Parts: sequence; C-alpha cells; structure tokens
Amino acid sequence: MTREDFDALIQRLEVVSRKNPRLYNVRIIGLVVLAYAYLVLVLFGSLALCVAMVVMVIYAPATIKLALIGLIAFGGIFLAVLRGLWVKLEPPKGQPVTRAQAPKLFALLDELRAALDCKPFHRVFIIGDVNAGVVQVPRLGIFGWHRNYLVLGLPLMQSLAPDEFKAVLAHEFAHSSRGHGRFGNWLYRVRRTWAQVFAEMAKRRTRFGGVVFKFLNWFWPLFNGHAFVLARANEYEADACSVRLAGADAAGRALIRSRVDGALLAEKFWPDTFNRANQEPEPPANVLLALNQTLKNGPPAEDAARWLRQAFLTETNNADTHPCLKDRLRAIGRLPAGIENGQFPEPPPGPSQNAAEFYLGDYAGVVGQKMSEEWQKLIAPKWKARHKNAEKIAGELAGLEQPSDAPPNAAQIWDRARKLAELRGDAAAVPALEQVVALEPRHAAANFILGRYHLQKDDPRGVEFIETAIAADPALAQTGCNLIYAHFNRTGQRDKLRPLENRFDEFQKQNAVARQERARITAADTFQAHELTEPQIAELRNSPCFAIALRIKVSWWKPRGQKANGELVHRVLKQLRLPGHFLVFVSEKNLKALGAKVFSAPGAVIYQREK
Repeated sequence: MTREDFDALIQRLEVVSRKNPRLYNVRIIGLVVLAYAYLVLVLFGSLALCVAMVVMVIYAPATIKLALIGLIAFGGIFLAVLRGLWVKLEPPKGQPVTRAQAPKLFALLDELRAALDCKPFHRVFIIGDVNAGVVQVPRLGIFGWHRNYLVLGLPLMQSLAPDEFKAVLAHEFAHSSRGHGRFGNWLYRVRRTWAQVFAEMAKRRTRFGGVVFKFLNWFWPLFNGHAFVLARANEYEADACSVRLAGADAAGRALIRSRVDGALLAEKFWPDTFNRANQEPEPPANVLLALNQTLKNGPPAEDAARWLRQAFLTETNNADTHPCLKDRLRAIGRLPAGIENGQFPEPPPGPSQNAAEFYLGDYAGVVGQKMSEEWQKLIAPKWKARHKNAEKIAGELAGLEQPSDAPPNAAQIWDRARKLAELRGDAAAVPALEQVVALEPRHAAANFILGRYHLQKDDPRGVEFIETAIAADPALAQTGCNLIYAHFNRTGQRDKLRPLENRFDEFQKQNAVARQERARITAADTFQAHELTEPQIAELRNSPCFAIALRIKVSWWKPRGQKANGELVHRVLKQLRLPGHFLVFVSEKNLKALGAKVFSAPGAVIYQREK
C-alpha cells in the first residue's frame, strides 16, 4: 500500500468513524476476529492434515510416498505458523525501583491507577531515556496474557516539575485504563502488540510461512488503517485524562518543556559528551548527574527559541498516531496566542524542584549513580576506540597543516576537511569544505557535510548541497532525503514532504532491485570501465579488506541448517573491530575452496577453540 493509498484510507475511515462510531467499532472487531480465526484455522487445519496423512499410511500403506509429501508440506506450514506466533518479546531493562525506595512515587502510581482503573504493574523500572510509558509484554504472542511494566525515564523526571510529571504519567496510564474509552484503549494495546509480533515474524520468515504472510500483507494495512484512526483519537482522550488529573496548565507545560529539553539532550548534551572521547581516554563516571545539571542550567535562549519554533511548525501526519504539539495544545485549551501568526512563546522556566527530587528523594542520586556506572561500563570499548582513532587523526592532521611550497589540490584539502569534521565537528571543517566545493563543485562527500551543517541550523542552503551530493553519489539518497525531510518537517514546509516521500519510496524500490541484481555476479555479465580518479584508486589500494573464514566441526548426526551459519556470522560481525572492509563466511559448500585458500595463508589461524 502506497502512502497516498494509506492517506486516502485514513480519510475515508475518519468520515465513517464520525458518522457511525458503533458500526466502525463492529468493523474493527470483525477484522480482529477474522485474523484470529484465520491463524487458528491454518494452525489446526495443517495439524489435522498431518494427522490425516499418518492415518492414510496406516490404512493404505501404498500411499506412503504421497503421504510423506503431504506430511512435509502440511507439517512445514504448521511449524512455520507455530514458530511465527510463538514470538518471545523481551521485557524492558532498567534499574528496578520499589515502594520502600520511593514511597512518594508509588503513592502517585496508586492514585493514578485508582483514578483510571488500571491493572497493577509487575515491575517498575528507571531507564536512561527521556520517556515514560506502560510496556505490555504478551506471553502468548498475539493471543495476549500480558505482563505489565512501567518504565520511567530518569532524564524525563529530571526535566519536569512534579505536577508536569504527573500529567505525563496520567496520559500513559490512560492508554491502559479499563474505564472510560475502554474499547479504544484495548485496540491501542492490540495494535501495538500485533505490530511487535508481526515485525518479529517477518525477521524469522521461513519457506512454508508464505500462507501466513500473504494474509498478513493484505490484513495488516487494512487493520492498521482502521486502528490508526482510533489510536489517534485515543491520544486526545489520554491528554484529556491528563488534564482531568493534573490540570491543563501542567499538561501544557509538560508538552512544551519535553520538546525543548529533549532537543537539548539530543543535540547538545550527548554530542558534547561523546566528543570528549577525542581528548579523554575514559568515559565520564557521573554522566546522568551531569545530565541533571545540564537540565537545571537550561539551554541558551537562542537554541530554546529555535527548538520551540521547530516543534510548533511541525504538523500532524499519518506517519505517527501522535498529533503534533500545536494540535495537542489546542485540544486542551492551552495553545499560546499568536502561534498561527508565527509568534512563538518562550519556554517555561525551569522547576525549583524536579520530579526526580520530589518523587524519588535520595534514591534519585543512588539510581543516577548506578545508571551512570552501567553506562560507563557499556560505552567504554567504543569510547576507547574513538579516543585511539582521534589521536591518530590528530597526528595526521598536524602533518597536513604543515606549510608547503605547492598549493594543496582538492584531494588534499578534502583529506584535511574530513579529518577536521571527524575530530572537531562539521563547523570546524566548513572553510576547508567550501574550498573543496570551489575546486570540485560535484564533490559528493564535501557537499553532503556542508548540507548537513546548514540544515542543522535550518538554513535552506543545505538542501541544495544535499541534492548535489545525491546527484553525485546516489548511495547518499537515503540519508540525504532523511535530512531534507526532517528540515522541511520542522520548518513547516508540509507541501514539500509528500514529493520527498514518493522520491524516497522510489529510491527504496530501485535499491531493492539493484541489490537483488548485484547479489550474484557471473562471467556472463557485462563489465564497464570503472572511471575512478587516481586519488580514488590510491585510496582503494590503501584500504585493507580482510577475509575471515570460520571452520566449524559438527557431528554427522546433528542437523545444522544454513540459518545457524548465518547467525554465527552475525555474532562474529558484531564483535569485530577492524580497519577497512572485511568479509566473514563459513567455510562450507561453495565457499569451502575459498576457505581453504584463506587457511593456507601464513599465520592465518588466529583463534581455535580448545577441545
């Protein structure tokens, strides 16, 4: 289903839901029943046919060949459906918090649960994201039987005032309410659960799963469209619950503040923190305590105004069930005056006491320290690798900045610009990048970095740079289109979004066809001249490519499929940290000769598991 088809479907369904809400709800229930009935029919129907094949062999042994074929086919369907539906979704991770550790927090949770008639939570976790929500993990896949978790972002609690945090929690609790809006809340949860399960099923698709996926390809867009309309209405109802329990002023301030502080962390705090790896060999020990202080200090006025303007210019679209900030504030009666005329308010002043301090008390410092230590341990390998690479680049940069008799060419200036961007950020590289573009106007990478730099500042000149980069190197189309799309979206240029979406979709289709075509190269293919420049050829010669062969020994009686080899290669790839390019493969079948050649190289064996 194309974006236009989905938008048209949403428009039609919105009209139907307004004209006859009861009939609309009946249609949705019918779709849910149809999906369950189809999956149960396929599951038990294929099992019954397997049993029939066995019975047929018992009473008519001459049909054994036919029965074996049927058993393989129907058994494959049964196992494919069962394996697809039996998806295990992992529970959220974080620092658990108990009533004894945070009594004020649990008193608030009790109050909201009682007011909104919500089920109790099995666990409450503190996480490191600017987020909060009720997470339901189905133990029986799409058939439900959920475990309920509440996740609370410590940065979110550090950002908001206590009443604002209460407003956010009331909104999240409303989605799992068994009271007002029960049908919409149930559908909201079903849609989220099915989306998770179907995504996992797509990852684990098997040869015999086609009978299910053909149905899902028809069913999911239709069901998702019907559920989408109610899911968006459910967001407005959740906001109304937030206003009823915490007040419209607190709900409005929470919506505005979360946009500004979220941007402060994403665009300033975290990039600045990771940039410290260029100078410091170890990651900081108290990152979440530093984050808390950053939120207390607040953003510079110029940045805050820009982020708030971007938030108010962003429009509601059908890519997300959440309405935009402007529509949500209008619905609760707290849209600032002058917004429609381009007059934007100042962000609310920082709270005298944040929600983490109020609801967690002394435990806020304890959990912040624990999470900081976990973050430090998790990030340490990447941090040290970045620091080592930064030292190497700094040395190379120092050599490039030595005075020379001959003026540098475009390749030399680009080498310096690339290193500056990597070491000190895009802004430091702009003068050198402009020199590169002056010498080579179609230099893809230089245009791309210049475009990225300007778009981050909402400078429309960035669009032209990105377009030039994509024209010179189509491989940059996906990332480039995403940057332009984000710029158009946050600057209110809604009319330019759909052409860009269509262009991106077309690129995705062509890219898929190209990947399929290039997945296999034979002697029958036509080869053309590479048309690479001398600097590009020199760069290829200096870029290593490692071939890593995995030789495994499996007992003859143990079945091992191709998927197991793929999983092994994937695990190895996740652990590798090598310069340049590398190829990892299992030395079997058509790759056995290649593997033998790799192993015959001197010193080729770098690891061998002990018996």
